[in-house]
Amino acid sequence: MIDDTFSRLIFIRVCIVLLQYAPLIETLLLLTAIILRYPPSPFITYAAYITSFIPPSLFAALTSTTTIILLAALLTTELIYITTLYLPHKSSLTHEAIHPPLPGRKEREELFDRALTSTTDWDEYLKLWFLGSPAEEVKRENVREFLLWAFFDRNGEVKGDNGDIEEELESYLDKIEALIGRKLPPGRGAATSLRLTFDAIETRYRSVVWYGVIALLDLVTHGLLAWWGYAHYRPDHSTAEGGVGGEAGRQARGEADGVTKAATTLFPPRLQHSIPFSIPSSLRHQTSPTKHLSYYLRPHRSRTHPPVVFIHGIGIGLWSYTTLLSSLRSTHSLDGEDDGQIGILAIELLPISSRLTGSGPDLPAEITHGEFLRELETVLKYHNRDGQFPLEKGFTLVTHSYGSTLVAPILRSTTPFIDTSSPSTSGITEKADLAGGKSLADLTNTLILTDPVSICLHLPAVAYNFTRRPPRTANEWQLWYFASTDIGIARALGRGFFWRENILWREDILTFIQKKGKRVVVCLAGRDLIVDTKSVRGYLGWSDGEKEGLDGDVKWEQEGKMGERMRKRLDNGVEVVWYPRLDHAQMYESRERLRPVLEVIEGR
Repeated sequence: MIDDTFSRLIFIRVCIVLLQYAPLIETLLLLTAIILRYPPSPFITYAAYITSFIPPSLFAALTSTTTIILLAALLTTELIYITTLYLPHKSSLTHEAIHPPLPGRKEREELFDRALTSTTDWDEYLKLWFLGSPAEEVKRENVREFLLWAFFDRNGEVKGDNGDIEEELESYLDKIEALIGRKLPPGRGAATSLRLTFDAIETRYRSVVWYGVIALLDLVTHGLLAWWGYAHYRPDHSTAEGGVGGEAGRQARGEADGVTKAATTLFPPRLQHSIPFSIPSSLRHQTSPTKHLSYYLRPHRSRTHPPVVFIHGIGIGLWSYTTLLSSLRSTHSLDGEDDGQIGILAIELLPISSRLTGSGPDLPAEITHGEFLRELETVLKYHNRDGQFPLEKGFTLVTHSYGSTLVAPILRSTTPFIDTSSPSTSGITEKADLAGGKSLADLTNTLILTDPVSICLHLPAVAYNFTRRPPRTANEWQLWYFASTDIGIARALGRGFFWRENILWREDILTFIQKKGKRVVVCLAGRDLIVDTKSVRGYLGWSDGEKEGLDGDVKWEQEGKMGERMRKRLDNGVEVVWYPRLDHAQMYESRERLRPVLEVIEGR
């Protein structure tokens, strides 16, 4: 995130105006250039008058044939983009969300009680979930409608009369009244609740020029990662079920050579996919063993450290994380000898990376948790076999922001899928893989959560700040335009984000630490504009009374600098790194700020 200064506010607002109103600006510039160069007879006098105020060099540049052709080409491209991509994708926002299966009553009651007991500020809770409405307007029917969405995936009375859940619903309302210490007024007030998967999705237009910038940054990122030893694996849309990809997958289904299933929309196109085969092999893409996941892989060479799986957050893809991905190129063992590089598997989540992704079966706008787990297992199994990502020591899982929403299903996974005691050779059979294998939760040795949005997700801060807060400051405008109102990101959140699946409870973390003997490190930014990090810190066990780090157990590092931080190992085993001066994602801007993460990856 950019810093909140007046100059940055002006800069970001100008960028938004230029990108949002690009077709109009391009049209005005094109008409102006044509009229000034070839003024119609009624406008000759006016054109000459206007020309007198324009410096000759600027007039020559504005009215040149090259400028007119470029403006015409750019405007034509905008119009083609609007009709063939923007409008169809915008129309898809009206589709209903496909909710996951509803848990049974016992599970719902446990979920409700867990959310209830971990909510401390009920005034703020109701205020944000009801979009700042006055307390007197939040009445019993308003809260009832909100609960129908949050715990039953029902849009008010639309899906039946709700008679089958009336008793359960009333018990929830009674519990809320007992906690807030007052009766909710009967009837319905003017308040409107935030119901993410039912509400209309707000988006803003962005010029095709923006997607050109994304494509160039993507290509630059690809070149940098290739230079640092990463190989890019592109999804194989011909992949057969069971993880067989490429030519083998086609032959398994009897398909003709070169005949693959057509891919659906991905815009902007990834320029690295068009790199000719005459260039070095390190710059080419390879074929993923999965249908949906693309990723970068740097082979693991360390003898003493486990490799790393990294899942990024909402933004422009892996470009924002090059500082992390360029690190750990050479590590050392305890005796000081060179131990080789730590391998990194960087998963790409394209639907939340400022791209337009199709809604067909090959490249869905969202990938479900079940699909993600299956494909991650396929990728890990594939590269454990070829020796590039050996899993004898498991792996370290690092996530940022939205990536933390995939942690809960990973930690709750119980299905064995790989036998890490088998040698990493291509001769491993499927039977050997599954015999006595480990699950994803078993293989995760250390969990590092940076700017996590999944902890305390039942509180309204993340949903409100990301999707409903009116922007005022420079960083809020950046978040609003370049993330919240992006069509792909807005669709992924508004029609594919289900809080019950994504939330990471404290009990999940403590079970992971205590029963499995694993390590969990949570990095929080004190000025995070999305996450209520003070509530998250308190929920994890670092009480407000210790927030200034005055107790003897807190370690200060880099005092007086933007990257200053303090660390504390809580009594429950959770390790918290607190950056009091940083905003969301700013810890990824320098290696010094990332030092705690790098040290944990190296086992320190």
